[in-house]
Amino acid sequence: MAMVSRLAAGSQRRGPKPASRVLLVTLGGIRRQESFSPEGLTYIPHLAGDLLPQSLFYPYTWNEGVTSHFNTISSILTGVWQHVDDWGRQPPAHPTLFHYVQDQLGASPSETWVVTSNKALTANIGPGANVILSKQLLVESVERIIKGYSPRKRLDRDMLLEELTTVMQDDYERIGWNVATPSAILDPELRQAFVTALGNFIRSPENPSGDELTCFVAQEVLRRVSPSLLMVNFSDMEVAHSGVYSMHLAGIRKADRLVYRLWQFLETLADYQGRTTMVIMNEFGRDPDGSTTNGFFNHRTNTETNRCTWMMVLGRGARRPAVIERPVRQIDVAPTLGALLGVSCRQSVGSHLDEFTV
Repeated sequence: MAMVSRLAAGSQRRGPKPASRVLLVTLGGIRRQESFSPEGLTYIPHLAGDLLPQSLFYPYTWNEGVTSHFNTISSILTGVWQHVDDWGRQPPAHPTLFHYVQDQLGASPSETWVVTSNKALTANIGPGANVILSKQLLVESVERIIKGYSPRKRLDRDMLLEELTTVMQDDYERIGWNVATPSAILDPELRQAFVTALGNFIRSPENPSGDELTCFVAQEVLRRVSPSLLMVNFSDMEVAHSGVYSMHLAGIRKADRLVYRLWQFLETLADYQGRTTMVIMNEFGRDPDGSTTNGFFNHRTNTETNRCTWMMVLGRGARRPAVIERPVRQIDVAPTLGALLGVSCRQSVGSHLDEFTV
């Protein structure tokens, strides 16, 4: 408790905290046929059975931009279709929600966070926000042992925890904790709190996959920092690029379970109860079966199976659950969430979605 109090006292927030909180969850490429279709519902029992009845659901949410991970999420966060480097070497060409929150509300870095499994979503995805590449943290720790960078020669849970600790404390810039403004993650007490919590995660009976770790880190951010805007990205379904369909389906099932876990966790936190809007959306679909790009392997074609996505809204912004059949665009998300947070996404070309109510 003392640590949390010191962090709060040291956050130096320059403006008022928004009345609303936003948790934006993006998923990698998932086609309609493996999700919201009669044959796909078996892979998403929590999304379809537990969350859909209490949500605003937009089944026709179009990605009209570049269907790469960095460009798609940049478009969602800016409200402008982006066409920059696919691998995150350039920041988005327009301000993101993180920028608007910091600039217009005078919010401290502790108010804006990104926790992602996808290595393409570098710190450039949220300039000024705290960006944690959780899967990269896991990969770096394993590689240090395998490649002989570490004196530890065995790859067991205790060794992995020691390497995770080393990377977090000494090499944090390699895993995305490098931002243009003062960052809350640089606080040594907060880093140590994450190390302690990671010990519990690594020793748990579950195998520490990338998305499992992402969910765990996101929960710790929510618990310990209580940001106003948190973006979480799950990408285990992107194992589809290896061509193994069963592993792709396992990634979808895992995302379904972890999204539901995050929603349940939010409802236990006093800082978020009744004031939080959670948005869940897939970035794009995947290519159609029989295509020259090998169908589910990739997301390159200008086809409906690739460009037609879906979006689910829970919590404060979804007080009147409904299925909204009209087509909307991913670039409509930024100005709509901006309004919930009390900021204007001035350079956005998206439209406000009026069904979001507060």
